[in-house]
Parts: sequence; C-alpha cells; structure tokens
Amino acid sequence: MKHKWILIPLLLALILVIWRFAIARPEAKTPPGAAGRTMQAIPVEVSPVRLTDLTERVNLSGNIEAKSSYIVAPKISGQLRILHINIGQRVNKGDLIAELDDRILQQELQRAQAAVEMARASARQSSVALEFATTELERIRELQSRSFISQSEFDVAYNQFANAQAQNNIAIASLNSALAALNSAELQLSFTKIRAEWNDAAPYRVIGERFVQEGAQLSAGSPVASLMDISSVIAVVDVIERDYGRIKLGQEATVKIDSHPETVFGGRVLRIAPVLQEATRQARVEIEIPNSAALLKPGMFARVALSYQTKRGVTAVDERAISKLRGKEGVFLVNREDSSVSFVEIQRGITGEGFVEIVQPRISGEVVSLGQDMLDDGRKVKISDSASPRGTQ
Repeated sequence: MKHKWILIPLLLALILVIWRFAIARPEAKTPPGAAGRTMQAIPVEVSPVRLTDLTERVNLSGNIEAKSSYIVAPKISGQLRILHINIGQRVNKGDLIAELDDRILQQELQRAQAAVEMARASARQSSVALEFATTELERIRELQSRSFISQSEFDVAYNQFANAQAQNNIAIASLNSALAALNSAELQLSFTKIRAEWNDAAPYRVIGERFVQEGAQLSAGSPVASLMDISSVIAVVDVIERDYGRIKLGQEATVKIDSHPETVFGGRVLRIAPVLQEATRQARVEIEIPNSAALLKPGMFARVALSYQTKRGVTAVDERAISKLRGKEGVFLVNREDSSVSFVEIQRGITGEGFVEIVQPRISGEVVSLGQDMLDDGRKVKISDSASPRGTQ
C-alpha cells in the first residue's frame, strides 16, 4: 500500500511535463501558414525571365580517328635494307617508303634476260628455217603441177615444211615463256621497293607508326608502317536510343578538344550506323571535321555537340531555376514589392545553352536560380545584390 502512494506523485509529475512541452507550447497552436511570416527570410539569387533564341543540343564524347588508314606491307619476303620514313612525316603518292635486299632478285632478273635472248635467237633461227621450207614447198608444188616430180618427192618437201613450222611454233612459245619469266622477275624486283599508294584523291598521307627497324627479316604481309589521311578526321561518338532518331546525315556539329580548349571545330554527320549494339543500346555515329591545320590527331578525346533544333523568341529561364515542390516541376517567381516568392508549375520545352524553354504558362520578371531548396510558396526571401545571374544583359 505504501508503494501506491509513492507512484501517484510520480505519475502526476509526468502528466505535467507532457502538458508543458506538447500541449501548452504556444507555437504548436500557430495556424499553418503563419509560421512562414515569422521565420527568417531565405537568402537567394535570382535571374531574369528572358525572350531569346534557343538551340537544343546534345553533348556527346568520343574519339578522333583518321579519315582513312592502312598498313604498308611488303608483297614478298626479304630483309629490310633501308627505311626512308619517320613518324609524323608527310608522304605523297608514289614516294619510296622502304627497300628490301634485292641482290638475289637481281641475279634472277639477269638469268631471265639471258633466257629471253636465247629464246629470241632460237625463234629467229626457226623463222628462217620456216621461210626456207615454205619457199621450197611452193617450188615443189609448182613442179608437181607440171608433172616434173613424183608425189613422194612432194611429200618429203611438205614434211620438211611441217617440221619447220612446228619448230617455229615451239620457238615462239619458248620466247613467250621466257618473256613471262622476265616480267615476273622484274615484278618481283619491283616489290623490293615499297611505295606509298592509295586510291582516293587525298594529296598526302602522314606516317602514323613504324613497326620495324632496318635489318629486320620480313615475310610477305608483315606491317612496316601505317599511313593515315588526316586532311580531315572523324569524330566517333555513341548515341543512345532516345537520340538516335533525331540524328541525320549532314547534320551540323561542333567539336572541342582538350589540347585547344578555346578552338571550336565545325563538322557534319558523315555516317550513322544502321544498328544499335544490344549490350549498350547505342549506335555509332561518325562526324567528319576538316583538319587543314592538322590540329586534330587520331586518338584525341573529342567533346561533340549536335544541334537538334532552334526556336526563335521563346520564353526561357536559367536551367538552375527549375525545381520541384511537392512532386510538381516549376519555378519560384520573385515579388520584389514584398520580397516573397510564389511557386508556378510549368510545362517545359527544349533545353539549350544553359536555359530551359517555358511553354506554359506565360511568365515574366525574375525567378530564383539559387537557394530554392529551402523555399515554399509565399516564403520571404532576401535577394543577394552580389549575384550575377547567368544570362543577364
């Protein structure tokens, strides 16, 4: 019984504490909306709503590649005797790139030339014999027609003619074979001179890499050097499925690179892959960029901007001004008279150059571009005079 009398004062004290801090607090009885009028103003930065021309762009990243590139390689095996080129050197069509050891092929060429001379002499000899046999056959035929000789004598003359004709045919065939062998020897010898050759109208090529050194033993097809056409280059980017249908051949693009950050290079879409990769759902797009100053090099990192569309005279706000309040997207319009803001739900259009088009509703004045995370509709604000909002003029 004694313990009950001890618990009663403790229970009364607990009830008093709860009433004091949970029920009797004056601010708990403050009506909703009145709190905002008594709270401290939120410092913000603002930017103007403006009428402007807006271009929608997509920014992509990729790599610079040569417009065309191929590997120079010998057509025959041999030891590399001289290498005439260095990395970065310009070469014209027909310039000598490298030479193989040609001493054995020189000897084979000499043997082929000698064989041709022997075949020609044999052909001349057989031709003379054929002329004689032909003349003799005509004489015998004339005598036979007058019955001055027998048939057997005519047959002997005809057999001599046929044999001379066959020998002449053999000699001509031997000469043709010797000439073919000579042509082959000359061709093989020409292969020891490795030259720069290409089929398009590019005025020059640049040596990208050297793969061998002088003295190396090469087999047919062994890489010697790479030749690149960089009079114009290709920026290769991957485009996601959402943007794929908006890219067209000939579409204009701008490209920037880290080594020349202040320079903007212009280009156009040259090729669009007809398929998207299943693993990434991206498609390869190639943009051709004129490179007469040779500032762009294969392997460089490229930042590419593709222009989709341009709208004239649209209502736009700084993209930083777009915020969400209770799940709705909008902007906080500034009322300079009472230093308050009102939240306006918007329908956005295109985005470009750091600004967002406002399609609906029609707005004007200023919007909060920094500090809106702590704002609510009707909240008091303190506008920073030191702010220099993007896009002010």
